[in-house]
Amino acid sequence: MVRINSHDPERQEVVSRRTLMLGGGVSALFAVIGGRLYQLQVKDHQKYLDLAEENQFKRRVLTPLRGEIVDRFGNVLASNRQNFRVLLVPEQARDVEAALDKISEIVPVSDERRARIKRQIRRGGAFTPVEIEDNLTWDDFSKINFRLPHIPGVLPDVGETRDYPLGAASAFVIGYVGAVTERDLAQQDSDAERNLLRQPGFKVGRDGLERTYDRELRGAAGEMKVRINAHGRVMEELDDTAIPPAQGKTLALTIDAELQQKAMEVLAGESASAVVLDVVTGDILVMASTPGFNPNDFNVGIDPALWRELNESPYKPLLNKPLAGVYAPGSTLKMISAIAAMESGVSPSQRTFCNGRTWYGNRFFHCWKRGGHGTLDMRGAIKNSCNVYFYEIAKTLDIDLLADVARRFGLGETYELGISGQRRGVVPDREWKKLRFAGSPENQPWFQGETLSCIVGQGYVTATPLQLAVMAARIASGREVRPRLVRAVGDLAPPAPTPPPVKVDPDHLELVRSGMDAVVNEWGTAARSRLEDPAWRMAGKTGTSQVFRITKEERARGLTDQEDLPWERRDHALFVSFMPFDNPRYACAVIVEHGIGGSRAAGPRARDIMTAVAAKNPAARPAIDPRSLAERRRRGSTRTG
Repeated sequence: MVRINSHDPERQEVVSRRTLMLGGGVSALFAVIGGRLYQLQVKDHQKYLDLAEENQFKRRVLTPLRGEIVDRFGNVLASNRQNFRVLLVPEQARDVEAALDKISEIVPVSDERRARIKRQIRRGGAFTPVEIEDNLTWDDFSKINFRLPHIPGVLPDVGETRDYPLGAASAFVIGYVGAVTERDLAQQDSDAERNLLRQPGFKVGRDGLERTYDRELRGAAGEMKVRINAHGRVMEELDDTAIPPAQGKTLALTIDAELQQKAMEVLAGESASAVVLDVVTGDILVMASTPGFNPNDFNVGIDPALWRELNESPYKPLLNKPLAGVYAPGSTLKMISAIAAMESGVSPSQRTFCNGRTWYGNRFFHCWKRGGHGTLDMRGAIKNSCNVYFYEIAKTLDIDLLADVARRFGLGETYELGISGQRRGVVPDREWKKLRFAGSPENQPWFQGETLSCIVGQGYVTATPLQLAVMAARIASGREVRPRLVRAVGDLAPPAPTPPPVKVDPDHLELVRSGMDAVVNEWGTAARSRLEDPAWRMAGKTGTSQVFRITKEERARGLTDQEDLPWERRDHALFVSFMPFDNPRYACAVIVEHGIGGSRAAGPRARDIMTAVAAKNPAARPAIDPRSLAERRRRGSTRTG
């Protein structure tokens, strides 16, 4: 037996060192364990408490009601209505295909819709309800409820969907909503926004103001805690924990719903458009386009046959004509031409003889009146819409000056209205032509003969109905009127700005206004468009926009008049106006596609629209205070998803 010598110093040092190392290791181990326990129980306590709670509770999104859109007096243009729909909870259905087969016995579910449902299930998970069909009739909804015990996983639901009471009358102003796409989800800034968009039946703006103001109209989601089991199934809804959703903001527009409907009635049966402006505020009271489409058809999922019909119609019902229709302004441009002429030094008293045509270059330029108008001054030329008078001016007029005056009066410009797709039209000048024919140097110089076409609103120059209404408003008021469509977003309602004066000699404007008065009230080209009430004396100007020229061969075959041509080859009819003459308040532009003559097709329709405007006189009534709409939003109900 070997004994350790207690008096051996070397041996004692080894034992002490080993004991110290062992003790230090044990201490370090306990320190790590203690630190980890502190992290779990103190530092990360809330984190793991939240994770534990997530195993027991789940937050359910409460979908907000979409904000309303109202006209200037609070009449509803877009709201929400009850939507009978059927949802499916995949986990409860077990066999999704079998459940869809049973639902199809009542409401057909197409293969395309089945594929979309399966994609939504993969995206949302087995416990998230998926919308199978919405906008059900009460009869179909009742049948599904009756057969509910035999279709596991099916959840009948009464939700909300968008409703457009005016139908086609408001389509091009309001737009419409549609189903959420993967692209919509990718464009969201947060998971919370994506979760909201994933709720069954949620819709986003697809066109018009619904699209531009989608986030404002969408509102803010609420939430509710639900107790779930280990499999994720909802066992209990904890109503006392709910945070209610906030309805989207209300858009208050400048549109007058009553006048909008009246304009649609006046234009019915034509491919046409009309715009009415308040020349003081720039408020758009009417923006009508016919034929239109019913935005409710898009909300519920448009039928392919109807979609094809809308796209193939020669009347272009999907085209927002007031903003995206471009037309040669024809003789409605002659007021601009007269101002440009006076700025170039032409005296309004200068007289020109019209015998029906004038020679320039290598051809005749014809007046619309074959026998001519005789001798006319500038006011008489506007009154009688004499082409020859303006042709003679155009022989020496600088095209850049004509373009400059046109832009001062709103042509060639787009406006911030909240609706996409506006066209700028063309106000040609030398620089524009250089760019237009950049690949053809021989055509880049401006030829004076082209000015003869442009001065009477033909040739390269084009404009939209909105631009022509702005032109009429600026002539009437002498100010740079800028149109607006949205008066208020929620409680925010900035006042209409006071526009600065148009940079033009007031005497020139007075001459033009006097000529427009003569057009309507002194047996000019629009005598049949005179308003009966003298207090609402209307001034205006007719125009004809050439679509096709009748060829010599066609004339030889007897096609000498517009009525002899097919509809699509006939000229467009235009009319611009303002009233009352002594104290202008409203301006109007009407275009009837292939309506042949402004005096026959456009002027009388403008008269009927302006008669309705005069009878109502919306500027004399106070528009709704957007703050009074807050109570309407607070009364809005909610739906869960």
